[in-house]
Amino acid sequence: MLRNTLRDLLKKIGEERGILLDEGMEKEILREVSLWLEPSIGGHGFVRTEDGSLTFLSAKYGEPYHSLWAGAVKECLLKFLYPSNLMEKSKCKRELFILDVGFGLGYNVAVTISEIRKLNPHTEINIVSFEKELLDKIHLLNEPYRRFHKFILEGIPKFEKDGIRFELLLGDAREEIKEVDKFLADAVFHDAFSPYRNPELWSLDFLKEIRRLIAKDGLWVSYTSSLPVRKALKLLGFGVGSSQSVGRKRGGTVASLSLDDSLSQEELRKLEASPYAIPFRDKGLKEEPLRILIDYRLRVEILKMAQGGIEPPTPRFSAGCSTN
Repeated sequence: MLRNTLRDLLKKIGEERGILLDEGMEKEILREVSLWLEPSIGGHGFVRTEDGSLTFLSAKYGEPYHSLWAGAVKECLLKFLYPSNLMEKSKCKRELFILDVGFGLGYNVAVTISEIRKLNPHTEINIVSFEKELLDKIHLLNEPYRRFHKFILEGIPKFEKDGIRFELLLGDAREEIKEVDKFLADAVFHDAFSPYRNPELWSLDFLKEIRRLIAKDGLWVSYTSSLPVRKALKLLGFGVGSSQSVGRKRGGTVASLSLDDSLSQEELRKLEASPYAIPFRDKGLKEEPLRILIDYRLRVEILKMAQGGIEPPTPRFSAGCSTN
């Protein structure tokens, strides 16, 4: 069923771009996209992670909300809070602003507030968070994060209390983010599901909206080291670097408008040379995820052929041949 849907989409997008796909190209594209969409883990519901904290397995996306092998809380600290520089900023700034893409279970928010308040109990914290659909039941974190986790969950969707301003925007983040204004984030936690399963929240076009809402010295942080995402950030003017690896995952990504690239030579080479280092595109911020993914993989194929000195697929007509 899924493969038929993917095949129909591929043919449709090929026709729109004026590209005639041969059988071999079609098979290769469908095979790879199907692999990207395979669940990374089976099951559904809450499970315990390596550090003892719970996370949730999503049957829809085939992924856990957090790293099972590092631990949910450990991932919050090492992939989001520590690389974001918020701890250092809290020592000298009276007010902090955080954009949270993928509220999930609320762990990133609760852990961040708790750790910042330990350093400076007077820091005012402003958070705007996005989530497509909130779970009916969320288990509270253990101490020392339980208090602020409970505080946040009881205040959903919006509250202002004890120096904390929080707003959860439920629905498609691509639509909700357009309504956010006059907000310059000191840090952006980008914690959506992985790029190949949730491409609509990793496109150049969505990241452009985030660029509008991040301070010049703000830091965008995420667990992913995906080539399409890093390339999009670079095209938007961000300097891109890596964060440390956690559990079985490679290092994540840190980006800022005020920093130069700090990636290794090998990582920079991949961003320049790999045909997969092109952004996901979603120009109207309303495309279906599968369409974004198929369009991306078709553009990759065209680049692969060009790099190999092979003539691109035969155009059916002149209009709509751009690969941008």
